[in-house]
Amino acid sequence: MAQEIELKLALAEHGWRSFSRHPALRDAVAAPRTQTLRNLYFDTADLALRRQRVALRLRRAGRVWLQTVKCASSARAGLSSRPEWEQPFSGHFDFSQIEDAALRGELEALRDRGALSTVFDTDFERREWRFNVGGGELLLMADRGHILAGGRRESISEIELELAGAPVEALLELAARLAETLPLRAESRSKAQRGYDLMAGAEPAPVRAGRSPIDPQGSAMDAFRAVTLDCVAHYQANEHGALHADAPEFIHQMRVALRRLRSALRVFAPALPAGAASTLATHLRALAGELGELRDRDVLQTELLAPVIAGEPDVALLDLERVLRSARAASRDRVLAALQDGRQARLMIALLSLLQQPDSDDAPSLRKLARRRLAGAHQRMIRAVRRARSGDIEALHALRIDVKRLRYALEFFLPLLDTEHVRQALDTLSEAQESLGFINDLSQAGPRLLAAAGDSDALLSAVSRIAAHHMPRYRAAVDAAPRLLRRLERLPPPL
Repeated sequence: MAQEIELKLALAEHGWRSFSRHPALRDAVAAPRTQTLRNLYFDTADLALRRQRVALRLRRAGRVWLQTVKCASSARAGLSSRPEWEQPFSGHFDFSQIEDAALRGELEALRDRGALSTVFDTDFERREWRFNVGGGELLLMADRGHILAGGRRESISEIELELAGAPVEALLELAARLAETLPLRAESRSKAQRGYDLMAGAEPAPVRAGRSPIDPQGSAMDAFRAVTLDCVAHYQANEHGALHADAPEFIHQMRVALRRLRSALRVFAPALPAGAASTLATHLRALAGELGELRDRDVLQTELLAPVIAGEPDVALLDLERVLRSARAASRDRVLAALQDGRQARLMIALLSLLQQPDSDDAPSLRKLARRRLAGAHQRMIRAVRRARSGDIEALHALRIDVKRLRYALEFFLPLLDTEHVRQALDTLSEAQESLGFINDLSQAGPRLLAAAGDSDALLSAVSRIAAHHMPRYRAAVDAAPRLLRRLERLPPPL
């Protein structure tokens, strides 16, 4: 059995010319080998192998056929590691080399019943470069072709870096060199996963953040690794939908994932190498800026303008909507470019490099870190509450940020805490975040709406109608703010 460790990077179609001229390719030990590969993927009629996250593939390279079995991988930020069994194919499936007895027995039973058949196939040209680094080899494979499944077709345009004896650090270093100038995006889905998704024809659905994955018995760095990979998985689970569908929730969930990741860097900073958190924060800001702009425009249209139009549409409101839709379309175009221009890949590679770092000898224990960081976040929120008593909009906005940071920290450390006690605190913080968020959304919407209206009296009247429609809720939220502030101030320390 081989343990396949690889990094998959999607390459935008317009990037192939730049890739073929990239200086890093000159370091290869020889000219690239080029192959045309046809791959047939097999499963049962009810997709039993997919449910178990097993891939069974036949690959033809020239006149040679190879049989490959791959098991479930842990893929985050494009880097995956999974067991793999590969051998020549002699005309019938042979699973005798699979050490996992249960898997071997199941595959043999499916074969003997004649239950295995082709479910989809891939065809692509592969160019392969080899590098001698770190006492071993590193492979770089550039794949370009397509997936065919269920009468549907999807392009393959990606680069894979695979270890063949070289250290992981060498793989990440080469990936970072490529991502400096190429339009790359870390891809978490394998070709098999993409084939199954294409065959199903199912529309992607937004994915929310899950429970904290930290192990209470682990180190602070272990907890950071688990939380970081969870945030990355949350982001990437929504990225495919954002690229191929226009539902606002995908962008919202990606933005939440990046905010949680930024909070994780802040919370776990004492356990990280010096300067690591600030360096990664720069990469985060580069990617999050365009997402934030589009999310703000989505809120403006779906939560502030749409209810007014639904109640009593008129020409001015519809004209304003067209202006806002045009601005949103331009913002979405910028987001689509940002998601594929290398920013995402640079962030993911930097994160993976950090996650390879060993635990620091002087890092605090996980429980000690949790106590300190939660106490600090709680104190900052209390101070923000006292500043917000003035009713100043900027102070309320600052409080919303501190509420969110305390909430994320509590969610990260939840496995260490008294669940019932913390759940009540989280409910209060969530309610505060929603109420303060509405106040912030409406205050931020004014300048955007006025900019969209320009000098048009009709459009300015439409802006006035939107403000009048939401003013009762806005006043109610502002009137309820003192009571909300008292509840937040009475919130007991988490530990």
